[in-house]
Amino acid sequence: MKTYTLDLGAINGKVCVAIQPKKIKNVHLKVYRTLNVSLNLPHKVPSEWIVNFLEKRKSWIDKQITKYKAASGYNDLHDLKNGSSTQFLGKDIRIIQKKSNDDKPEIVAEEKTIIIYLKEVNDSDKFNKIFQSWWRNQAYNIFSDELAFLYNKIFKKYSIPFPALQIRKMNTLWGSCIKKRNKIVLNEYLLKADKLCIQYVVLHELTHLLYDKHNADFYNFLTIQMPDWKLRKNRLDKEVVNGL
Repeated sequence: MKTYTLDLGAINGKVCVAIQPKKIKNVHLKVYRTLNVSLNLPHKVPSEWIVNFLEKRKSWIDKQITKYKAASGYNDLHDLKNGSSTQFLGKDIRIIQKKSNDDKPEIVAEEKTIIIYLKEVNDSDKFNKIFQSWWRNQAYNIFSDELAFLYNKIFKKYSIPFPALQIRKMNTLWGSCIKKRNKIVLNEYLLKADKLCIQYVVLHELTHLLYDKHNADFYNFLTIQMPDWKLRKNRLDKEVVNGL
């Protein structure tokens, strides 16, 4: 993978764009809430064209990064501090730490806050580990429910075995389907999205159990089962992370 450095000016400084040639027909420039930038493009695109394209899109990249920095929930859940904000099921929430007299930590999820009760209030490592474990468990439970619902509603009749579910941190994908292992892998950051967007990603990956490639049959099936999938995908890309 190659990179190209863009100078966005005094405010956002220099940004490194990851350039990833793939077996695709179109060019996809992506800016993430993590403030990373990637350019996916077909193989054999000349370097001169890439440089010209990125320089022309520099203003757009700068605006996206500025927008995410200003948003209350742009962090990627690493090195959280008391009062950090993120998104959870489509809503901005704050992560608050409170002192507990109990040795056993406790997490309470409220409408706008996630409260972590911890005896060692200055132990940032423990604070992060407890939250990460809670987040992963929440992701697994919620994604499992959506997977079971869509499988029983749509895919069971095709005699496809119920797939295994794996939760991972992924930088460029919401999910993937490993058909030969009958496994669906979902990005734990998808928990930032609302339920409708989560359902779209789960359906997308389940559909790969029937159709390997993103061809006309794949998208026809997706549209029949979820006519508004494009709207859900668009909201996912814009409100959670642009283009992931």
